Amino acid sequence: MEASSDNASASFAQIAEAISKAASIGILTHRRPDGDAIGSCVALGEALEALGKRIFLINADEVPDSLRFLSGSERFEVASEISQPYPVDLVIVLDSAGHDRVGDEAWNALSNAGLVINIDHHISNTRFGDLNYVDAKSPATGQIIYELISDQGWRLTTDGRDALYAAISTDTGSFRYPSTTAATYRIAAELIDEGLDVGGISQKLYESYPLRRLFLLRDLLQKMEVRDDGRVVAIKLTLAMAEAVGMRPGDTEGLIDVIRSVDTVIVAVFFEEMADGKIRVSSRSKSTVVDVGQVCAVFGGGGHQLAAGTRMRGPIDDAADRFLTEVSRQLDGSN
Repeated sequence: MEASSDNASASFAQIAEAISKAASIGILTHRRPDGDAIGSCVALGEALEALGKRIFLINADEVPDSLRFLSGSERFEVASEISQPYPVDLVIVLDSAGHDRVGDEAWNALSNAGLVINIDHHISNTRFGDLNYVDAKSPATGQIIYELISDQGWRLTTDGRDALYAAISTDTGSFRYPSTTAATYRIAAELIDEGLDVGGISQKLYESYPLRRLFLLRDLLQKMEVRDDGRVVAIKLTLAMAEAVGMRPGDTEGLIDVIRSVDTVIVAVFFEEMADGKIRVSSRSKSTVVDVGQVCAVFGGGGHQLAAGTRMRGPIDDAADRFLTEVSRQLDGSN
């Protein structure tokens, strides 16, 4: 189902009005959901259910093992396992820069004749909804959802509280990324005031990885590629490597930060071979000298200035060479 062509920016009041008119609501997010995607959906779903709405949380992929500890995440349904589309009055898409990022399976799992609301923080968002709330200055969609819930006086449940902290913490790199604002810290403090166990949830987010993830990191680092006098570093994950360690969805989350943390590195890139032959690219920049959002846009992707992604045609070595050549071109142009 495609949204209408009305791409005007919406206010929280307009979003709340559309929600008030709906009895059943489908909540979607991007494929391969991360902490911000899962946390935002769980928190909003809990708040809307408290308003008496019937809620469906659906994704094209499973919730990663690393996020299953979040209460409420078990309510996500995998789109391909839904036999009949759910009839809904409204669809809300969170943390997805484009209609295509959700995946046809998820869209087709809902039978919808109503509006599509698009809430996101990616600067590359295509404004595909009937109502769009896109705040590119926000470090996480979870922060926007907290602001929406607070603005409308909706109930923030205990599960929603924990989910929002997970959303904001993961998308800000534990509050380390430059996009983190004073408001972000104030929201975190308010969640703590509501009873959040910071130590407990942080341990589950960052100190409870399976051993196979360490083996995967070992294999990736052994074949790490360094370019441009140490300013660019890349790791490549093939299907064979993933199979060898028994990789599960979510196991690669945060691995790019390991190579990004090297003192000389300006740009870190993670290339992952997919089953369909495409290469998934995740990129991070530590300086505005290289806008990885622009680099990814060259290859049909997008995101933020310092964090962006795309999908490229394979094979993986060719894709990596093309992408890294464009990164080097930007680096050379900055000198």
